[in-house]
Amino acid sequence: MIFDLENASGAEFPNPDVCIVGAGAAGIVLAVELQRYGKRVLLLDGGGQSVELSAQEPYQSEVTGYLHHGVHDGRFRALGGTTTRWGGQILELDDIDFERRPWVDGSGWPFGKSELTPHYKRALELEGLNGAINHDREIWKALGIPPVTEFGEELTGYVSRWCPEPNLSRVHRAHLTANENIGVFLHANAVGVEMKGDGETVSGIRCRTFGQKVVTFRAKSYVLCLGGIETCRFLLQQGVNSRYPWSESRLLGRHFQDHLSVPCGEVENVDAGKFHRYFDNIFYRGYKYHPKFKTTERAQAQHNTLNVAGAFAFLSGADETLNRIKSGFKNIIRGRLGDLSAAEMKAVAGNIPLLARQAHRYLFQHRAYVPRGSRIVLLAHCEQEPLSASNITLSNQRDSIGLLRARLDWRVADREIETARLFAQTVKAAFEELGLASVRLDPELLSGDVRVAGQVEDSNHHMGGARMAESAQAGVVSPQLRIHGTRNFYACSAAVFPCSGFSNPTHTVLALAVRLAGHLSDSSTRGDYQYSSGETLCSR
Repeated sequence: MIFDLENASGAEFPNPDVCIVGAGAAGIVLAVELQRYGKRVLLLDGGGQSVELSAQEPYQSEVTGYLHHGVHDGRFRALGGTTTRWGGQILELDDIDFERRPWVDGSGWPFGKSELTPHYKRALELEGLNGAINHDREIWKALGIPPVTEFGEELTGYVSRWCPEPNLSRVHRAHLTANENIGVFLHANAVGVEMKGDGETVSGIRCRTFGQKVVTFRAKSYVLCLGGIETCRFLLQQGVNSRYPWSESRLLGRHFQDHLSVPCGEVENVDAGKFHRYFDNIFYRGYKYHPKFKTTERAQAQHNTLNVAGAFAFLSGADETLNRIKSGFKNIIRGRLGDLSAAEMKAVAGNIPLLARQAHRYLFQHRAYVPRGSRIVLLAHCEQEPLSASNITLSNQRDSIGLLRARLDWRVADREIETARLFAQTVKAAFEELGLASVRLDPELLSGDVRVAGQVEDSNHHMGGARMAESAQAGVVSPQLRIHGTRNFYACSAAVFPCSGFSNPTHTVLALAVRLAGHLSDSSTRGDYQYSSGETLCSR
């Protein structure tokens, strides 16, 4: 059931067990999972049914250090959150990302990857990927191509998967609109936390609409699913004029991480048939797969590097037209003719030969169409240091709902650039030895020019700032995602990542959400927090 707080009282959904703040990927998946356990779930979001300019205004932030695009371009306040705009790429973290690496300070999670293995599997179903091929070797077998597993001694091949429908508010529309155990309130901007007298138990989340209506929502347990940057901003906000259990944490907002996207050079003199057979995107039985490559764990230990992977970008003068054709084609085959934009219709109608080549490559060869003569760029996707010098603090300026804006100080460390440089040299040596390609590397990257750090791009992957650890001295949230010092207040976003590898974070966040749903169900059954039926569920 979906309500708009601008014209609702807030009392339309009584007696919730769990209140989730943020209706993006994590919030939606957590709500869907909790209702499977028979829980009544309140889901709050500051945006509307789609992205609205007014709802984006609170995300305007100050940026110091290096330029960071994603703080503005990679966050969306709406039902579905960032999934309304992302591509939908799904990838697990590597085993090594969960482990303590002696050569990487601050590395490791408080549990191993095996803890998330069953939850990763369930997350695939919730992402609409239950019909996708799970094992990389089986993908190549389906195409009749020998499995691509190694490129020399230090590089290994792998394949990422893409959601057929990236927008999770569409995937779970039936639950959000018709499930009587899920209540969604839009335009409900969380602005404050109310605590019981014990100073440990949250008793309400205070929300404000853009029309300045104020409503407090109450439940048994509360979960912040606000995204990496906004999780930190919200928690920092609460400690400005009041003392909360987390407000004294020296780690809140510290060690922010993104994934560096580093252009390393261009591919020349390609064995075109072999190269495109290995690296063109794969489309098979309705699912997209992206072939990539990464450094082996042995190579990371040998060279004392961070985790890093690579992919090839194919660039041509027809990219804009191709993207519009692809977007229009997707809307057509999904039966969403109403979503076709004028530019997409024009691109499809005016480029029938190009569409035919694209469709033939897609439908009969199960691969992406790459125009002849395209530039091929080697991109490195590099982990940032777990104890990154980057941090999130608060600005002195307030947004339209009265909260202090975020200030992001984004730093790029020498070691991160060195990891990308070594990776690029490894790729060049391996691919030329195998006869796959000749790679011309960026001379500034090779020379260690300090200007390279200012030229790298962020990846819209906002991680860290509320790291997970066993104790409040070592982190902001517990391994069960409970905010240290509280009894019933949790955070489920990439902000809790102690370290981030190179993998897109959403799949791991959703695995954490699935795991948290089970924990909250067990906790409520055990009665960790005794809910008083006499408390108001909603108050003006």
